[in-house]
Amino acid sequence: MKFQGFYFSISFISLVLADFTEPNHSDFPEWRLVHKFTPDHLVKMKNMSGAVVSPNKSKLVYSQCVFENTKASMGCNLRFIDLNQGYESAFDLTQFDVGKYDTFPIWINDNLVAFISSDKTSPNNISTVSIVDKSIKVIKEVDGISGIVYSSVAKKIAFTTPVFKGMSPEESSAESERISQSPYTGVVYDKLFVRNWDTWVTDKKTQLFTADVNIFDNSLRISGTLVNVVGKYVGEWGLEPTSYNFSPDGKNIIFDAKIQGRKESWETKVGIFTVPVDGSDSPTQLNIGFEGAASSPVYSPDGKHISWLQMFATGYESDKNVVVLYEIETKVQLFLTHAWEKSPDLIKFSDDSSKLYLRTPCETDTALFSLDLKNKNIKRITDAGSVNYFEELGSDSILVTMATFKHPETAFILNTAEEGTIKQVNYENLPTLNKVWLSHADTFWFTGALNQKVQGMVLYPYGFNPSKKYPIALLIHGGPHQSFMNDWEKEWNPNVFTNQGYLVLIINFHGSDSYNKGFTDSVVRNWGSYPYEDLMKGLDFFLESAEYADSENVVALGSSYGGYMVNWVNGHTDRFKALVTHAGVFSTNSIYYSTDELFLVEHELGIPWNEDERQDVKDFNPEQFVSKWKTPTLVIHGEFDYRVPIAQSISTFTALQRQNIESRFLYFPNDSHEISNMNSLLQWYSEILGWVGKHTDVDVWKLKV
Repeated sequence: MKFQGFYFSISFISLVLADFTEPNHSDFPEWRLVHKFTPDHLVKMKNMSGAVVSPNKSKLVYSQCVFENTKASMGCNLRFIDLNQGYESAFDLTQFDVGKYDTFPIWINDNLVAFISSDKTSPNNISTVSIVDKSIKVIKEVDGISGIVYSSVAKKIAFTTPVFKGMSPEESSAESERISQSPYTGVVYDKLFVRNWDTWVTDKKTQLFTADVNIFDNSLRISGTLVNVVGKYVGEWGLEPTSYNFSPDGKNIIFDAKIQGRKESWETKVGIFTVPVDGSDSPTQLNIGFEGAASSPVYSPDGKHISWLQMFATGYESDKNVVVLYEIETKVQLFLTHAWEKSPDLIKFSDDSSKLYLRTPCETDTALFSLDLKNKNIKRITDAGSVNYFEELGSDSILVTMATFKHPETAFILNTAEEGTIKQVNYENLPTLNKVWLSHADTFWFTGALNQKVQGMVLYPYGFNPSKKYPIALLIHGGPHQSFMNDWEKEWNPNVFTNQGYLVLIINFHGSDSYNKGFTDSVVRNWGSYPYEDLMKGLDFFLESAEYADSENVVALGSSYGGYMVNWVNGHTDRFKALVTHAGVFSTNSIYYSTDELFLVEHELGIPWNEDERQDVKDFNPEQFVSKWKTPTLVIHGEFDYRVPIAQSISTFTALQRQNIESRFLYFPNDSHEISNMNSLLQWYSEILGWVGKHTDVDVWKLKV
């Protein structure tokens, strides 16, 4: 196998840096004409997902999920737009109802869409809907089905579903039922993982199945038996594909999957595999010799190349992604972005196979770039905001779905020939967005740790008047490698806080993943130093520069690593009026022995029983500074959080209570590391706003019960 590397030139669109010291008056409305944006508005937003463009590039279908708080329940249906006619052509392709979920749409042809439908009586169905007459047909029920893809050449669909070894989905469902009826409830484990994210691990593993299909009576018909195409894998049982696609000739499928085995909880090795669509042979691994994670495998439309994203370091989930281009005929692998400082997280070929599109975290945005495969030039083609889905419509036209602090995920059409030309496609949330205050973010740079430049953002409160002073909410991101992006979030939505009267301050401290590899790697075994220094220096810089900021009225809030940092802050300064720590690490020692993914803590913190690394674990342990805690703190945690187990927050609350520090513990018995239930989210915001409002003397929104 041959390896080659490329160097290239880079071009970017121009981005304007605003001056937060003298905010532009034109950025603010007549306040009497807009309402405050509250958590009630947030949960009522219509959230699009799973957008897909038709084969002829003229139609768009997406899933739209809505929370009906009068019924305290969610529902998702499919929406349709003719891209040539615009939003006037939009209609509900499937009917909306609470408790009914239509998701993961895919195009079978230009007039037929397949999707996964689910309701209380009939979960996990493969269904189809006709664009012509909106007729819906249920094709097959498959327990736990996810992620359908289709090949018109192979006349097959592929999907994943969890099964027991050697069993079909139907046999596995029967086996699950038998186990549930057994009087013996003990479960035996011979290796890690024991649990992962929010679920206890079982012998059922997610496998990739294909099925023959034919278009019949304006719908699909599945013929023959389902084939587990990874069933012949020669490694340890349990290879679980995540991202997968058919080859252009319909003969193979490419997929990525974490390598199973005794070391899987402390290693990040992911294989890129190809396998015949009929499962006639075992999967073939393409990225042999790489010990890091890999993702986003895709075929070029001309069938000559495969590309994927490859990390090199084992055990490091935030290592830099490098784009690999694999020539199928010669098996030569080319590293296309080894010298580029950015780390893409999703890739896709252009329709003519001449370019790769790279979705890439870039400072405060998740931007879309194009990589010309001939001259190796990289060009940024989206402006501010965070791109999710993208699809080429023509040689100079791309559909993207993207979000910002000011709007949820929305579809746009970019004209790449006319730089900066963009056209919005859907407007479901416009009636609400036009009536409420949603602040933009002004960005700034300051000198932080290591005498390096660090980026911050500020968002402005409802009713902002630069001649007045406002309290500050410092939002601390997680990870620690997860940059705070110009995006729309359910949790930690900055504009929920701006509309309570707070200036929102965000610092993308050392460790953030949207700058460069050195910046990202700098906090490994170093959690409490550079990030804390950046946060304090960034806060000081902002207070010194913004006359409208109330330096005596500052609160800090964070979750996951952000929660860890809140605990660290509590032991190192008393400058904050109040703190909020959600799912935060209390002890870097005990978290090692109870978290699910050991590779994260081993790489980031060290192994506590290893004498050479034990000091690394101890140096930045918030627990050793508990005696210095003084600040009133709200502690939050969900029962099914196995990334940061709930004992971490109980320990935090115990330390606060035992030292008679004003504190409160908010416990969610049905949530995990993140708050996914909308009713829980409303209560979450109510408790957080009530806590910081109490300690900053701000009248805040409260949940009506």
